[in-house]
Amino acid sequence: MKRSRLSATARPTSLAGSSSMGLVNERWSTTSMVLHWASVALIVGLAAAGFVMTDLPPDSSLRLLLSRLHTVSGLTLMLLTVSRLAVRWRGKSPAPLPLAPLHRRGVSVVHALLYAAMFALGASGFLTGVRSTWPDYLRGELAMAPELERLASRQVHEVLVFVLLSLIALHVGGVLVQELRCGAALRRMVPFLSRSPSSPEREVP
Repeated sequence: MKRSRLSATARPTSLAGSSSMGLVNERWSTTSMVLHWASVALIVGLAAAGFVMTDLPPDSSLRLLLSRLHTVSGLTLMLLTVSRLAVRWRGKSPAPLPLAPLHRRGVSVVHALLYAAMFALGASGFLTGVRSTWPDYLRGELAMAPELERLASRQVHEVLVFVLLSLIALHVGGVLVQELRCGAALRRMVPFLSRSPSSPEREVP
């Protein structure tokens, strides 16, 4: 009689433990979340600084400051992107979302293009710096910002900014559609979201 009571009281604990473990397995790791949102912040800052500084006078001190921040932030984004790939390759991924095969393939393509666009942006920015007097300007050796518009790498860099922003919009749109259709998408990467017991996941129609 005592054994049956003990086993009955032990069941809720084990179920709670398995439920907690299931929630952990449904989310990306804390490291992945930090790297993801740090990258998002850098991309927003880089795009804003890039658009603003090109409209400032060439001899503006604010333009020099933004140019320095833009360069340092770009290098940091490249390091974060490499770190994200390393963490994703070596760490555990959450259980895949219930997606249709075509939808799943589209998600993979968009993710691959996002990484490709970020690395291409870094490479085009590096080539622009190497092929111009940009480093001298950043060191304060030039009074005015160099004209970079004629460089092919600079033109490619600008186009890639819009490509990356378009891919991000597509990625965010896909996540929101998945969240509205089935749930479980946002909490995988948003730290403060958790599963609500009153709102179970819905199956993909």
